[in-house]
Amino acid sequence: MSVARLVSPLAWLASQVRHRLDRIRLARYISRGMRVGKNVYITEGVEFDSNYPFLIEIGDNCRICRGVRILTHDATVFRHLGATRLAPVRILEGSFIGERAIIMPGVTIGPDALIAAGALVNRDIGSGMAAAGNPARPYGTYADLLQSHAKALCGATVIRKEDVEQGRVTVDDIRQAVQDASAAYIRGVPRDDPWYVNAEIQTIIRDAERAYRAAVALSATDEKTFSQPSSKLLSP
Repeated sequence: MSVARLVSPLAWLASQVRHRLDRIRLARYISRGMRVGKNVYITEGVEFDSNYPFLIEIGDNCRICRGVRILTHDATVFRHLGATRLAPVRILEGSFIGERAIIMPGVTIGPDALIAAGALVNRDIGSGMAAAGNPARPYGTYADLLQSHAKALCGATVIRKEDVEQGRVTVDDIRQAVQDASAAYIRGVPRDDPWYVNAEIQTIIRDAERAYRAAVALSATDEKTFSQPSSKLLSP
């Protein structure tokens, strides 16, 4: 049983309804020409430009988080010029768009770029960059962030998602693990995750496991950067 079902059956049911409505809207936009690659994760409440969805392109292996807005038209000057600007939005392969970010018309992001939660993106964010703010500006690279988390994995408590789903790890266990160390990590991919689009779920599971093992191996062998013991699994 999932954490959502443990916390509130009604909340879980409501999430299923929202998911169904989101998928209906997404299918409608795709039928109108919006391009979405493989293994794309689009969570609930993402707002695509409903007037011109065919100007939106999302590459393979991107992640679009809750409440993101993607706009392809700008009516700022309509009252004065009698015309509305149209421009495409391209989110290239491997990019991550954080919660409630707003992507303005004419923007290209990535590949492998990170947009922080709440950012307003009104200009291109290049390959591998991490950007935040209003307006969004690069502050580093996505690789830098990944390296810092790989370092944090070394010595961290790591919870297996399958243990949570099967009830071997409880909500109280997770809460205690986070309180003990101020943060923890959860690994694995639910086999019935409803938010993937054009998903090859076995490929996603395999790649996630490979990435985790590579990060732990790096942490254990990089003596200059990592001195803590390998991450420990939270046992049921």
